[in-house]
Amino acid sequence: MKKFLVFIFVIGLLCFSVFFGVKSLFFKDFDILEPIKSIRGANVNLDEKGYVNAVTKPIEKESEFSPFGTSTEDVIESNYVDNGVYPYSEAPEIYDDGSIVYDGLTITELTNKLNKSLGSYMTNTGYFFADYTRKTGLDPYLAVAIVLLETGCKYGCSGLTTSCNNIGGLKFHGSCNGTSYSKYDTLEDGIKGYLGIVYNYYYSQGLRTPEQMNPKYAESSTWAMKVNRYIEEIKSK
Repeated sequence: MKKFLVFIFVIGLLCFSVFFGVKSLFFKDFDILEPIKSIRGANVNLDEKGYVNAVTKPIEKESEFSPFGTSTEDVIESNYVDNGVYPYSEAPEIYDDGSIVYDGLTITELTNKLNKSLGSYMTNTGYFFADYTRKTGLDPYLAVAIVLLETGCKYGCSGLTTSCNNIGGLKFHGSCNGTSYSKYDTLEDGIKGYLGIVYNYYYSQGLRTPEQMNPKYAESSTWAMKVNRYIEEIKSK
């Protein structure tokens, strides 16, 4: 019996060593490349498509988030070729009753304004941001600004975005090419997943400006300044 227990102990120790050896050799970078924090805890309520709904109860403890960084590197290799054909080459149909949605603009006017800053793979996605604003009041300029900063979509979207429709480095739904990053079936799902996180875990908790969000969202002290720069560009178009 004693020899058997020793044998089990040795096997367990060997497996433990192999696991951490493989992790250190092949997956050492995946722990820090998170433009937005991973979600943990029972308060996260995902719908059938895997994104956080706008009515989800916000989390109450910072400990329910794991550490993260703010890298905008292409953490996922992509074979995507920008040939002018995008998920929304044809703009989504807009329901507009003429009411003011944000900043004195109707849903159509706000969509058109946002679309001027959303190109490449994100072309014609302004409606999804504008419609979320209509439903929740989330600042659309802030949301789009963060997307432009985190994905590089002002110039050409990251591989994580084009491979898996993941626009915020989210890590709680599915797997993108075998990594811990989430994969969404459509770009619309990826946008809604991202907007749900920003709204529930920042905006609805009173963190409504880049300066207020910075300490919780990003380790870099210059993050708010960069987001504000994008916000001004979006407003000016």
